[in-house]
Amino acid sequence: MIPAVLSRNLPGIALVAVLAGGVWTVADAFQDRSRLRADLAATRSDLATAQASLHQAAETARIHRAHLARAADEARAWVALSDDLQNMEGRDAPLSPLLGATAQRLFRSGQ
Repeated sequence: MIPAVLSRNLPGIALVAVLAGGVWTVADAFQDRSRLRADLAATRSDLATAQASLHQAAETARIHRAHLARAADEARAWVALSDDLQNMEGRDAPLSPLLGATAQRLFRSGQ
């Protein structure tokens, strides 16, 4: 049997046990809340870092695309110039009489 002292105090002991359990649950909830706040702060920091990296990668890609566009334009210009030079072959025009005489004097004096 339960001793008389214990049976008289049993409702008080049960009340204290329930209150202790409630305090423990509330304290655990506050600890979880604090841990979740810390996790949220760390996640926001990671997100800010990732967004900065993404912005930097986008800027790098934009610069790279601009460089590739300039290189393509330059390549097209060289192809056009090469085509023009190849099309000019065989179209040598005779020099004007004045330039022809000057060229003859220069080449004779150099020899």
